[in-house]
Amino acid sequence: MKAQPRPNPVTALSKSELERRLREATMLKQIVATSGAPLEPLTVLNVICSELVEVVGVQHAGFARMSEDGQHLTVVAEFGGEHRTGLNDRIPLKGNVITQKVIKTRKPVAVLDAQNDPRMGAGREAARHFGVVSMLIVPILAGDRVVGTLGLDSYEPRKFGRSEIVLVEAVSRAASPLLENAHLFDQLKTELAERQRAEEELRKSRTLYQELVNSLEGVVWEAELHKDSLVFTFVSRQIERVLGYGMSEFLGPREKSVWPRVLYPSDFEQVAQRLRTLAITLETAEVEYRALDKDGRLHWFQDRISALREVDGTVRLRGLIVDVTDHKRAVRLERDRNLALELIARGAELEDILEVLMEMLAAQLPEVACAIQVLKSGRVRFAASANLPETLRRFFEAGATGPLGYRVQEGEASAMPDFEQEQHLDDPARQLLLRSGYRSALTLPVTSKEVVLGALTVISPSPLEPDVRAAHIVADLAAIAVDRQGLIEQLEYQATHDPLTKLPNRMLYQQRLTQAMQRAEEKGRLVGVLYIDLDNFKKVNDTFSHATGDELLRSVARQLAAAVRPGDTVARLGGDEFGVILADLPSVQMAERLARKMGAEVNTSVRIGNRALEVTASIGLALYPRDGTDADALYRHADREMYAVKGKPADKAPPAAEGR
Repeated sequence: MKAQPRPNPVTALSKSELERRLREATMLKQIVATSGAPLEPLTVLNVICSELVEVVGVQHAGFARMSEDGQHLTVVAEFGGEHRTGLNDRIPLKGNVITQKVIKTRKPVAVLDAQNDPRMGAGREAARHFGVVSMLIVPILAGDRVVGTLGLDSYEPRKFGRSEIVLVEAVSRAASPLLENAHLFDQLKTELAERQRAEEELRKSRTLYQELVNSLEGVVWEAELHKDSLVFTFVSRQIERVLGYGMSEFLGPREKSVWPRVLYPSDFEQVAQRLRTLAITLETAEVEYRALDKDGRLHWFQDRISALREVDGTVRLRGLIVDVTDHKRAVRLERDRNLALELIARGAELEDILEVLMEMLAAQLPEVACAIQVLKSGRVRFAASANLPETLRRFFEAGATGPLGYRVQEGEASAMPDFEQEQHLDDPARQLLLRSGYRSALTLPVTSKEVVLGALTVISPSPLEPDVRAAHIVADLAAIAVDRQGLIEQLEYQATHDPLTKLPNRMLYQQRLTQAMQRAEEKGRLVGVLYIDLDNFKKVNDTFSHATGDELLRSVARQLAAAVRPGDTVARLGGDEFGVILADLPSVQMAERLARKMGAEVNTSVRIGNRALEVTASIGLALYPRDGTDADALYRHADREMYAVKGKPADKAPPAAEGR
């Protein structure tokens, strides 16, 4: 019997089976190749799912990773069925006997009817919802440890053949490192995302901090202490607005930073010592100091400084600077204003009050120079100044009231923002001011009841605002002081002068006589006292009128005042009686000669209106110390002498006669 030929294993397989096996081999080769490719592991797992759906002929495939506590699976890659579960969905293992069996036995399990198999637990409802009929669940192992599962879902009843199971097992083994790498990659990606979020939050936080810092009114700064030297590492943008220097100019060590030049010279070492102390005590403190801006203007700073020590031992200082210049100046301005008002109320000398006012203004505006002039009886008097160079002092002493205030005589303020462009300034004055370092001026009138009493002039190296509050307050206080001084002088004048003749009255006459006697005693000289009485004055009043009599008295007063020497005094003692003090006489003969001269001046004809009045007077002379050593004794002696003269026969015409 002839032996039958054995069938060729290759030729015995159908063409479709050969194609399927070829796809299986190709897929496994691709899995191995892509495992080492520079692709994201989850991307490769998704590709594997799509290949499995095609090769095995199912509708859905998916990879799930085991949680660390072993309580659930998390879907990490899938394909088919419109991705019915969704990535990162969590599948609980409790009650799912089949999946638990796969994990426990580490072997694949096929489910013919997933919708009705009680071993599926809660998975039955999911199967019904998605239309899954048959399933194949294969464990993914890393050594002996189950790290996840690979599931294939069919929407039709089917049995998974041995060759299909072997293929899926091979795929699961090839995908195992991908799943682990995917987990690590996912962790790294999560950590990277968290880090990126943290960096973004930090960037936002820093940006917000910068915006917050730069929106503060104060200046924020940071510095480190290196070998007893402060190195500034940060300063906020407000420093440019406050001091005029750029932010970068403050950074770096002392030799590079502008801070040492900014701090007021006498405050620098004090502040440096305070910072060194804070660096040791690590406390928080408030420090006040002064600083100069780029234009030389003075600022008062209040700096709240805290110190801390970093882990590496570096001492870091932080501060918040608030510019309290306006507050400081306002407090001092109010204090100085009250002081000036107190001096005015106490009746202090006008010169002293004006000096205080100039110092007050200089304290408010340290970079300026100021001067005040007083206008009295049409004459300009330089009264006080502060920070004024001697050359400019002479300029103000020789100039008109408010020499830089072209509207001051009309009671209006005048501003000169730039001397170089000022048309109201003559060239010599312009050059003098510019050489002295000043470029602008503000002149305020010192007025009371719309009367110009003087002028306050402020000159500055930089433009001045016309509404400088301190200058206006000083001008107002100066007006009060000058006006009050004028009132005091007026009252004193009224108290010591005769209102009709404007001559000194008896009180002032006595004061000057006492002074003349004291000087005469010191120098060994004489003092003459004349007592003058107009003859028949009553008849003038009775015959003509009191107005005529008053005019006669004024005329006699003018004649007597014109006849005496500059150091002598003519006074109206009352009624028609006049007194004359002849001071510093060398001899009796000089006294008698002056007395005769006074008599000749009085005994004359006086024309009043259309009348010519013949005036005669009786004069008595007393000499100090010959006729008395006190005022009363001299008065009595001169009075007796005067009445002795009256007793002589008159040799003149009647006291008054009509004239044309």
